[in-house]
Amino acid sequence: MLTSRERVIKAISHKEPDMVPIDFGGMDGSGGIHALALKKLLEYLRIKQGLEVRIYDVMQMLGEIPKILLERFEVDIVSVRRTIDPTGISANDIKFKDYILSGEKMKIPEIVDITRKENGTEYMYAWFTKNPQKRRTVIAIRKPSAFYFDQLPIYTPLREVEKASDIKELPPHPAIPEYDRRYLEILRKNAKWLFENTSYAIFGMSGVSIFETTVYLLGFEKFAINLRRNKSVIERIIELLLEHDKIELKKYLDAVGDYLQIIGIGGEDLGTQTAPLINPKDWRELFKPAIEEIVRIIKSRTNCYVLIHSCGSIKPFIPDFIDIKIDVLNPVQISAKDMNPQELKREFGDEISFWGGGCDTQRVLPRATPNEVKRHVKNLVEIFKPGGGFVFNQVHNIQPEVPPENIVAMFEAVKEVRKY
Repeated sequence: MLTSRERVIKAISHKEPDMVPIDFGGMDGSGGIHALALKKLLEYLRIKQGLEVRIYDVMQMLGEIPKILLERFEVDIVSVRRTIDPTGISANDIKFKDYILSGEKMKIPEIVDITRKENGTEYMYAWFTKNPQKRRTVIAIRKPSAFYFDQLPIYTPLREVEKASDIKELPPHPAIPEYDRRYLEILRKNAKWLFENTSYAIFGMSGVSIFETTVYLLGFEKFAINLRRNKSVIERIIELLLEHDKIELKKYLDAVGDYLQIIGIGGEDLGTQTAPLINPKDWRELFKPAIEEIVRIIKSRTNCYVLIHSCGSIKPFIPDFIDIKIDVLNPVQISAKDMNPQELKREFGDEISFWGGGCDTQRVLPRATPNEVKRHVKNLVEIFKPGGGFVFNQVHNIQPEVPPENIVAMFEAVKEVRKY
């Protein structure tokens, strides 16, 4: 029997391993579970140990998967930034504090700066040391009834820019990576520990994003206007982002590249539910060269496979991903237009691996019966698994109101059909 690490590497090398690899929270941007859903799942399974839910992504409210669930669901991948067992990160490395979400007690990183107003609305702030006149800036807002923080269009610092020449440097923004030495030391410590003390495949999200960050800086409306009327503004932002991200990426790779097997780029969400967000021709002209350079740097400095996260109806871009040597596509949104699983596997299955697509998280996982979930999942695994090139994961993060019995049914179904 292969180890988890060997299994994942073989699968994304387009070879059939002993079993389909399973991810649950390893791809830590879209492969996990909302903290409220995680709490309900632990209670449903009567797991007392680990009932304290730790949120690692406060914007999306994603909870870390406890070891007992990794083992129960036969998970093969973990994130390099994991802070609970199994982990090499100590309580002194990253501190957590109490937080209440929908009346439930949680933990969030101590560094997260949130102020709750009298009406219950919460404001998330970032501290921008490069902008002393506006150091503490609101970057997201959560109303009392909301499950998430709303990020757009709250902080779009380049929204008013009219000319490319007006952009002298990048403004500070949470979507732009700024790796400090201490954090990278913690990540390296954890990566080394996970590599030497576990057999999991280790995933790391690089923080590099070109397309989405450009949209964040301008806001959707101004991005669309500039795309048609003033591409030089977008070109200037991409130029500065690439210059900056190359520096930060190299820091990240120097810290953890020796220990990871998969490195993610994105979000590069290029699709809506029914169509691409951007004309593929425009993307190829403006964004593809920058993404290609990022992939080249990762592959020149590590032995890692490169995963791109891109949601929605993105079939027209898949040949481009293959062309620039991206190895893995995530989350494979099979519920979107033109994202038929059989067609994706037939047309691209020999050239790119699919990490996701294992269960529709929009219509099936939250609404179907457990038996319907099982039939759905088994069918998708049988479509994607021939010839390797498939890592099981639900299409995106499990949402807060998904019945826990459906989550259990999903993983039971995978285990029943994962063997080759």
